[in-house]
Amino acid sequence: MKYRKNVWAVCVVLMMIAACTYNVGLVKSTYKMLSASQISYDTALKTAADLYHHGRLTEAQKVKVLEIGEVYYHAHNAAVEALARYEETKDLAEQELLTAQIEIAADALSRLLALIRPYLEVE
Repeated sequence: MKYRKNVWAVCVVLMMIAACTYNVGLVKSTYKMLSASQISYDTALKTAADLYHHGRLTEAQKVKVLEIGEVYYHAHNAAVEALARYEETKDLAEQELLTAQIEIAADALSRLLALIRPYLEVE
């Protein structure tokens, strides 16, 4: 009987370690992903500004880039804040908010890149 209690205790400790490792890995990889998306966003905006400066983007296209960029900016910042809260609390609601904000940011970044991509392709 004592053996079973020890095995149970070891299993519980191993599960806790695995959960912590999973959370640390999730947080670390999510921070890296958010950082990479921020770099892509900055590069896309700089490229769009350069295209506009050289007359390759219209005023309407510039406005669209800025609108989409605004959506990305707010979603990205909300995702960073949710990740920081999740890292502290490990709360499922924070993880769900984080996931939702990442989806919004990813969609906006995708639309932003789709807008400028035709100008970057070599014919």
